[in-house]
Amino acid sequence: MMFLQYAIWGAWLPLLWPFLSNHRGFTGDQIGHMFMVGAAGAIVAPWLAGQIADRYFATEKFLAISHLVGGVLVWRLASVESYGAFMAFSLVYSLIYSPTLSLTNSISFAHLPDRDRDFGHVRVWGTVGWIVVGIAIGQWLLHHHTPADASAEAQRAAQSAGMADAFRLSAVLGIMLGLYCLTLPHTPPSKGLHANATCGSDGGDPPQPLAHAVPAGCSDQLHPPVLLRPHR
Repeated sequence: MMFLQYAIWGAWLPLLWPFLSNHRGFTGDQIGHMFMVGAAGAIVAPWLAGQIADRYFATEKFLAISHLVGGVLVWRLASVESYGAFMAFSLVYSLIYSPTLSLTNSISFAHLPDRDRDFGHVRVWGTVGWIVVGIAIGQWLLHHHTPADASAEAQRAAQSAGMADAFRLSAVLGIMLGLYCLTLPHTPPSKGLHANATCGSDGGDPPQPLAHAVPAGCSDQLHPPVLLRPHR
């Protein structure tokens, strides 16, 4: 779960700046707006979605729906050409994808035998997923979108165009994760009796020590600075 959760993001985020700048021809200000709407979604969506997941939906079903819908949206990002449409799709995708970062923590906390001991072993696979998918898409661009007999400028243009495949890969991974989430253990809503699901509560006692539990459960709310950093 964690491997796919962060592979979905890592497939396209490091390439977003060069793709929009070199292939779509967006200006620096326009690209900055894309990062801005992603950050806005990352701030707002987890708390709103957490309320929904807490009260009305089992967490695994909410995750499944979010990833399946997100997979469709991010596939469309590969072919959207206009600035306005790309921004709109980016905002909607951010609103759908951002809550899943925290809810994967939440469902892990709910079912791990010892959250303090075991969560780090689970979460590290997210980092592995980010690294592996980055290497994979880099090799794809090298072997499938780098004409050997072309000039450096032509190679750069071909690679930039090929970066659209990163969104398609992200979509495939998202749909895979959405289907996989349907097999996760049932995690019923808490009906608002306990803390918001986006902070990792499972309705039981908070993991100890509290100084470690709060950053672990809510760290994904601090991602907007990452979204705002240009990737050249």
